[in-house]
Amino acid sequence: MSEREGHGELRRDLAERVELHRRRFLGLMAGGAGLIVLGACSDDESGGDGGRSGGASATTRSAATSTEPAAVPDAQGIESDPFTLGVASGDPTPASVILWTRLAPNPVAADGAGGMPTDDIEILWEVAGDEEFREIVASGVEMAVADFGHSVHVDPDGLEADTWYSYRFRVGDFTSPIGRTRTTPADDADVDELRIAFASCQLRQAGQWTAYDHMSRDELDVVFHLGDYIYEYPGGEGEDTMVPLEAEPQTIADYRVIYGAYKRDSFLQAAHARVPWVVTWDDHEVDNNYADDIPEMASDDATFAERRRAAYQAFYEHQPVRVDPPTDDGLRIHRTVRYGSLATFFVLDGRQYRSDQVCGDAFPTSASGCDALDDPENTMLGTDQEEWLISGLTESTTTWKALAQQTVMKALVLGDVVFNVDQWDGYPAARARLLDAIRDGEVDNVMVLTGDIHAGAAADIRGTDAGLEGSVVAHELVVPGISSPGFPPDAASGLDPAALGVLYANFTEHGYNRCAITPEAWTTEFVLVDTIQERESTSRIDATVEVRAGEPGLRML
Repeated sequence: MSEREGHGELRRDLAERVELHRRRFLGLMAGGAGLIVLGACSDDESGGDGGRSGGASATTRSAATSTEPAAVPDAQGIESDPFTLGVASGDPTPASVILWTRLAPNPVAADGAGGMPTDDIEILWEVAGDEEFREIVASGVEMAVADFGHSVHVDPDGLEADTWYSYRFRVGDFTSPIGRTRTTPADDADVDELRIAFASCQLRQAGQWTAYDHMSRDELDVVFHLGDYIYEYPGGEGEDTMVPLEAEPQTIADYRVIYGAYKRDSFLQAAHARVPWVVTWDDHEVDNNYADDIPEMASDDATFAERRRAAYQAFYEHQPVRVDPPTDDGLRIHRTVRYGSLATFFVLDGRQYRSDQVCGDAFPTSASGCDALDDPENTMLGTDQEEWLISGLTESTTTWKALAQQTVMKALVLGDVVFNVDQWDGYPAARARLLDAIRDGEVDNVMVLTGDIHAGAAADIRGTDAGLEGSVVAHELVVPGISSPGFPPDAASGLDPAALGVLYANFTEHGYNRCAITPEAWTTEFVLVDTIQERESTSRIDATVEVRAGEPGLRML
């Protein structure tokens, strides 16, 4: 899109850029065709280790734990609070959970160093059974390595299954905020209820993250983030919503500045500190609509490999993920998280291995004029990840199987018009392979958790082609954006969700999805906030939908 080439302007209208490709389809409705369009933004079930054999290097994992008090390492030249980005935990297992922080007294320092000295810094971590840390159950000293932005990923093995813990970090006279986290139940444990939330799409310059203020007060067990945690857009207005870059990021320093601008938000920090998170990415963590090693703009081809490498490292540095550090080959982030006999979550990567979008990524695309749509070699997940997912689904023994993924899977095609080839509609052969495997393998109770499009929606996925006909093979829950702009209200008011078999949709408001999962049912509440233009906002439940175990089909409650 040509407007993206003017990214040197500090105060450009970011919101208009983000929603431009959503608005283009509105001209198609001039003939009175009222319809809804949702177009936009471990190898086994135990542990979710993403298939690693052995741990990561000592620079990013704890080598040993102890219950004995340990000395607090010296601050080594750190002169102000280094815990400005808070703490986080993620990717829990029955015996562990990744504990994260990054030392950054000045998280938006232009050089990307966060205001830290160039030396590696030792940092004490502690896990306790109480908030006062009288009962320390594990502790150790971790090296915050300068080459990884002084971030740490601690893996305190040997914790009790299905147990709440407190954790913190200390260096010199500085102590981090206290985080709260929980291990998962044993793989064979019966789980009566699991409470989750999931979120996506949080453009910093678009407004306040009031949804996280409400999420941090919920009684949850885990949060899933489905991508677009950051946007590559610079500029903006307002001290707390400004990203202090003058152009789109290219280097690791640039991406660290963006993460610093995003993660300094107190509402986001509170939600991270409340429960463990499981995070994947979409496109804006690197570049809008990129595919594998192909950037959105052809003019960026020569420098994109280095840009992607920097973006992947910054993602690793800023998320509590149970994955090995990135290499020149990329960063493997697809993995599983299991909750006893109740649910397995397959965390997917729909960007790193996908084929390029067909027919120039046109919005919309004519199916009859785009022969590449029928190419069976086109892939959303790549061969290895696709085989891993199908094998995991067909072999799963848990009641619920959920895909934590990025783009809309349900078909949103009207006649010859494919509205968005960046989502699964642009990869129909790959989608058919997955849905056929679910159907032929008699895999029941499949839930698809989706972000990307800045709208909330719920729909059944039917048949081989995921259209309006055939039996229900999966159920899709789409989460509204935390702050990224949706459709203009005047345009959204004329849309008819039923035209494409969508049970519920909200195209204009912001929030997150909250789910209660039991052996009998998966119940989802669409939690919306009244405004993102003020720091405080009330919230409401806009809709509640349910799937009964063994009874395919969403229903409104």
